Amino acid sequence: MEIEFKMPDLATTDSEIKVIRWLVAPGEAIKRGQALLEVETDKAMMEVESIATGTLKAASVKVGDGIVAGQLIAVIESDAIAAKPATPPAPAAPGPASAPTHLPAGGMFAKNRAASAKAAVESGPAKLALTATQRTVGRRLQESKQNAPHFYLQASANAEPMLRARTAAAPAKIAWDAFFAQAVGRALKKFNRMACRFEADHLVPATTADVGVAVDHEGELYVVALADPSAKSAAEISQELRGKVERLRAGDPEARKLRSAAMTVTNLGATRVEAFTAIISPPEAAILAIGRVAPTAIVEAGGIVAQNRVTLTLSADHRVVNGKYAADFLTEIIRELESL
Repeated sequence: MEIEFKMPDLATTDSEIKVIRWLVAPGEAIKRGQALLEVETDKAMMEVESIATGTLKAASVKVGDGIVAGQLIAVIESDAIAAKPATPPAPAAPGPASAPTHLPAGGMFAKNRAASAKAAVESGPAKLALTATQRTVGRRLQESKQNAPHFYLQASANAEPMLRARTAAAPAKIAWDAFFAQAVGRALKKFNRMACRFEADHLVPATTADVGVAVDHEGELYVVALADPSAKSAAEISQELRGKVERLRAGDPEARKLRSAAMTVTNLGATRVEAFTAIISPPEAAILAIGRVAPTAIVEAGGIVAQNRVTLTLSADHRVVNGKYAADFLTEIIRELESL
């Protein structure tokens, strides 16, 4: 019998899915669960598996095509009476390199990660396999670095107002990123050009006021989008951020969908890194890199005192803004942080 194989819902993004390559040619024998083709979303690359054992009779899409969930992608000739549609479950975290190599729970995502772990073991110490998500993030950031003329501005801010706000909120803990997301959101209201993207020699305004926060989860980079933080308190933003990060780390596919943001912040303050420069996340025009909060000797009222300060580094796309505009934007962020 002929089985129409339709593109499963990958539950990682709302954007179009692109066919990267076919792994099986029409006329070849296939098995249920065998990878048929490789696709790419704006977040990750992954393999799509066969829903039946038989022969690939026809490929209904070609390399480079944009497809959507539910679209016919292949016809399979099978002797099976019926084939159970594949519904990819929630992504599962990758196991250690020494874990068994049989198919773990978690479907397509877990299988791809398990394959990467197995490849890393088999290839020896000279190679380290990347997951599909890591490859996609790496490619996107490489394109950003090559195509967007980055320039960087650095300044420090008085962190004492944030420390006082965190102390006043005790025993509840306000995430540091909540303050920075709030400040960026408010500054974007006054400097809206920072939220534009460069496209074919013109600027396109952002369709959202959300601010993204970069999150590392087991070596993979995600961006959590906070809904317009400019009008919210730091405590409200912190609660929203913690909830979304918890769902992401629990494997919630909805939480792992790529959300557009006007701008992203990335924070290494939990480490000993004092300052760093970040690569802009396309199609955004800027990203704010945050170092650790640390006591710093400053001159105040003619004397030297210790003050907790934090270094902020703004990476900006010179096609969208010039240095003066970006400097004024960074100054506004600092003003927001210091006026808490």
